[in-house]
Amino acid sequence: MQMVQGIHNPLALDIIDASGYLTGQETWDDDHVAAIADSMRRHGWQGAPLVILPEWAISYSGTHRLLAAEAAGLEQVPAVSLEDLFEACGLDLEAIVAADDLMVTTHRPEILGHLPDDIRAAYTLDDII
Repeated sequence: MQMVQGIHNPLALDIIDASGYLTGQETWDDDHVAAIADSMRRHGWQGAPLVILPEWAISYSGTHRLLAAEAAGLEQVPAVSLEDLFEACGLDLEAIVAADDLMVTTHRPEILGHLPDDIRAAYTLDDII
C-alpha cells in the first residue's frame, strides 16, 4: 500500500470548525476521539491524510481523526482533495460523476469504487465500499 506523492496539502484547522467539517459518518465514539487526541498531543498526526471535498467542507475519511486533531490543538492536518487523488490515479472524477449520474457528496461507495484497491486502502477509504 503506497500513497500518491506530491498531492497532499495541509488543511488549516484554524479556518474551520472540525466538528462542522462533515464526514460520511454521522456518529462517533467520544472515547475513541479522546484516545486519538491524546496520541496526537504526544506524537502529532499519524497515518493517512484526510480525503476531502474542500468546496463542500466534506471529508470522505477520518471522522475520529479530524475531531481528535481539533481537540489536540493541532493547527493543521494533512489532506488531499478527492479530485487530485483521482487525477493522480489517471482518473477523471468529473467525467465519472457525469457518466454515472452520481452526486459526489452522496454516492461515496459508487465513486470510490473507481479507485484502485491499494489507493483506497492507503487512504483509509476501503471501508466505505
